[in-house]
Amino acid sequence: MGGRRLSPGESIEALAEAVTVLRALWTPGDPVVFEGNHHRLAGAAPGPFPAHPIGIWIGAIKRRMLELTGRMGDGWLPSSFYSPPGAVARQAKVLDAAAEDAGRDPAGIRRIYNVGGTFSPLPGRGFLDGPAALWAEQLTELVFEVGMTGFVLAPGEDAERDLRTFAEEVAPAVREAVAKERGEPEPVAERPVTLTPLDDLDETGRPHAPKQDPAALTPEQLRLGRHLVQVHDGYRQELRQVQDAVEQVAAGHADTGALRSAINRLSVRQNHWTLGTFCATFNRLLTVHHTIEDESMFPAVLERDSTLAPVVKKLEQEHEVIAELLDRLDAACVALLADQAAIEQVRAEVDRLVRVLSSHFAYEEEELVEPIARLGIRI
Repeated sequence: MGGRRLSPGESIEALAEAVTVLRALWTPGDPVVFEGNHHRLAGAAPGPFPAHPIGIWIGAIKRRMLELTGRMGDGWLPSSFYSPPGAVARQAKVLDAAAEDAGRDPAGIRRIYNVGGTFSPLPGRGFLDGPAALWAEQLTELVFEVGMTGFVLAPGEDAERDLRTFAEEVAPAVREAVAKERGEPEPVAERPVTLTPLDDLDETGRPHAPKQDPAALTPEQLRLGRHLVQVHDGYRQELRQVQDAVEQVAAGHADTGALRSAINRLSVRQNHWTLGTFCATFNRLLTVHHTIEDESMFPAVLERDSTLAPVVKKLEQEHEVIAELLDRLDAACVALLADQAAIEQVRAEVDRLVRVLSSHFAYEEEELVEPIARLGIRI
């Protein structure tokens, strides 16, 4: 970046000065005067002031940085990939000694350990290599031996499985073991965390752009504008088919007598696969449609009329919401194959998607049909 290259010793000195400067500028009071070897303030006005205390965390590994963290840091953020348990325990002793020498309580420095490993049925030879119970045992040891106050997981190739296992099995077991060892009340069981998309579209916060009189447009321009509505109508029709498939499956479950028949069970299973096909196809088509809009149509609109930037930004944000809803619908369809009772979740996800898409399509048509026509944009 064109800055002066510092030696390791100079870098540590500069970091210590930077911590001092940050804290001074976050603290209300008189203009700040600071004369360091690397950073200088000559009466700088402090602020803007944070709404809450901001901790400065340092990912220290070597002795001098660990000593700096002990003297000045609010938190320590080592990583098991660079500092395995044996090393991190030795590093913690250096940090603790530096904190005590500076008159600080070492326990006041929070410690978060970045970790990663492998979940497997049988214990392996390395750190965090085995079943969830082994992970919990090893992480609990780090709480008491090193004073770790939390852990951040770097998941492996099967990220969703790793995250769920860590959140649902490892973390609760560590909390329970720590509470038991310390004689604390057992942690209150938390409700399962459900990953949900952003709530409903913020319809009240939608920007609107001025429109021109459609009467001034030529027939060819009007045709270009109507094409967007025609594309949306195609997706509206697809959504109705998905809704119909959901209701067919739900009706099959309601007839419990018919389910006793192997033939009818086969029919219900076929309906499941039909519904899954509809969901998968619709997800794929709508994703492609939004990708084309994000990468082609929206840039073309902005190139010809930059005043539409707030509208385009809002539409792009709504695409993200819809993408998460599609993921939820896909997951519900997959769950339906294993559990017939999941049809209610599928129905709820479809209803929510219909509501959000209907609103999104209407807003996009209201704001872009006229500009697309006026600007001669082909989609």
